[in-house]
Amino acid sequence: MQKNKNILQLLRKVFGLLQKKQKRGFVLVLLILAVSAVLNQFTPLAIGQLTDHILDQPGFSFGSILPFLLFILVVNVGNQLIQIVRRLIVEDTATRAEKTAREKAVHSLLSAPLSYFRQNMTGNIHGRLNRSLDGITKLVKLVFMDFAPSIATSIAAIVVIFSQLPTIIALLIVLVIPVGGLIVLRQISTQKGIRVQLLQTKSNMDGTMVELLNGIETIRVYDSVDFECQRFSSQSERLRAREMKHHKAMALYDGLKFLNEAVFHVLVIGASVLLASQGVISVGTILTAYLCFTQLTGPLRELHRILDELAENTVLANEYFRLVEIPQDFSYLPVSESTQVPSCNAIEIQGLSFSYPENPDRIILNDLSLSIRPGEFVGIAGPSGCGKSSLIKVLTKLEQASGSLTVGGKPLSDFTRSQLADLISIVPQSPFLISDTIYHNICYGCKRQVTLEEVICAARQAHIHEDIEKLPGGYSFEVSEAGGNLSGGQRQRIAIARIFLQNPQILILDEATSALDNTSEKYIQAEIEKMQRQNGTTILSIAHRLTTLQNCDRILVFDQGQIVQQGKYQQLIDQPGIFQDMYKGILK
Repeated sequence: MQKNKNILQLLRKVFGLLQKKQKRGFVLVLLILAVSAVLNQFTPLAIGQLTDHILDQPGFSFGSILPFLLFILVVNVGNQLIQIVRRLIVEDTATRAEKTAREKAVHSLLSAPLSYFRQNMTGNIHGRLNRSLDGITKLVKLVFMDFAPSIATSIAAIVVIFSQLPTIIALLIVLVIPVGGLIVLRQISTQKGIRVQLLQTKSNMDGTMVELLNGIETIRVYDSVDFECQRFSSQSERLRAREMKHHKAMALYDGLKFLNEAVFHVLVIGASVLLASQGVISVGTILTAYLCFTQLTGPLRELHRILDELAENTVLANEYFRLVEIPQDFSYLPVSESTQVPSCNAIEIQGLSFSYPENPDRIILNDLSLSIRPGEFVGIAGPSGCGKSSLIKVLTKLEQASGSLTVGGKPLSDFTRSQLADLISIVPQSPFLISDTIYHNICYGCKRQVTLEEVICAARQAHIHEDIEKLPGGYSFEVSEAGGNLSGGQRQRIAIARIFLQNPQILILDEATSALDNTSEKYIQAEIEKMQRQNGTTILSIAHRLTTLQNCDRILVFDQGQIVQQGKYQQLIDQPGIFQDMYKGILK
């Protein structure tokens, strides 16, 4: 009972993906199904009457059977035409449902907590998404192109069977349904778990494949192609073994279904012939009984396949709704009050503590307190794992921490994602580039229309204009996935060009110039400092290359989630401690 309830809930969710127009279209589909099911029954009845007509006439005349033949032709052609209309309606609905489902899935994943992506491999997510979307589309098609027509045809066939045939033959014909149904139900119940295992195994293999492709250069340097192929082969063999177990079971159940149909086939023909020999029915009725049996077993055979595929696609559809029902990240939740972006860009932190949800016992930021003045240029240094990047994630509302954090006097929790985007810009160590033109990559994140002249000006400030001019098409040059056809320095400078377009109140540089040569770094640093003076931008700069922090108003030195030193560049070099050790290369 609960299982049927779950399936109905799932179908309601799938139906909810459809637009009103498509929902209305299904009324026409159902009407077509009813008409088509009735038309399908005319052929066996007409053939039975045609046979009796020929046998009853002492002198056969071909002209006398022409009306029968024309009737059968018109019925079948008309039936096929309305089937084409039904198919087009269903295909249109299925493609629209897939489009809606894909858009919802993308929105859900882009709004998911970051912890979800730390716990799931990217390839795994991608594989699950594609297969589950395929399941949604197939589910719509199965219900309205296969399942519903089979049910309608079966019902119409049963009505004709009981109205036109002797009761004993009618009962023999329909008895094939419950026996076949029991076999199918047993098949579905035993194979569902295996289908889930296959889905999980394929998703894990997708994750491994993406992992390998992302590390292609390292794999070649270490000459570990054979090792990785062997590792992947082991996963493939486990998948193959599970699939063969599934296929063996399916072959057994298919054999039982065939045996069921064959036994009742023989019983129906034998009973019909026996009754005809006793004069109870005519020869034409024997033929009608045979064709009615095939009219029933055809949809029944399809019903077996449909229920099997329905079970498989139900698993996939449930997986899809698990993806789209991932809880939203806390930063997208409605804020307690509407907050205007403040004109003051001071940052105040009191008693801030943070640990990742997956490992709450490991404290990353420990009771941190900090005040950053408006327009201040603050450098952040410290050994790896000391909490530098975690502080930036908390400040940009990517991770949730305890304590107090205000920007311009307003709590960070009262800012929406959109308001933070207007306030803060960040240049990460690994810039995010999209597969689009250089122009659109530089404009990325801008909410206003940007002219080419503005983009060129920003590119000049980022010391990338001359490089772009040398590329085929210049600013129309198509960047490949993740900027694979650009150097690391070019990717960083494109990301830096964005900030000159946006003129943020708060700018965060996270190893933003780590891939640049000294000349480019000094040029860009001068442009950033110029922007700071002109706009009063508050800047936070994380750098392992300590010379990047020479012109900072203040440098904060982190260790184990706390500030252990602070001061100007030269002052910290002269002062014994972590910064001096890093400067001398003793500590990294």
